[in-house]
Amino acid sequence: MDITVQITGQCPSGGHINFRVTTPKGVKDITLHKSDFQLEPDEWESALAIVLRSFIKESGLTNWAQIKTAIEGKVFKL
Repeated sequence: MDITVQITGQCPSGGHINFRVTTPKGVKDITLHKSDFQLEPDEWESALAIVLRSFIKESGLTNWAQIKTAIEGKVFKL
């Protein structure tokens, strides 16, 4: 699924950021707090699965040999 994100503003203190997210199902406005971007120590496995899935799709990898080579040669930052 392709998703585009536009930052539409932030609160005066900078703690909240407003986004307009466009998906195939429509447009949605959301607000996230800076803390929403922090990863808790016990969440890294779920986060890694999302990052890997996105990396594979964005890279256009189509078979396990390509995926193995690309993943093993990259450092992912969570």
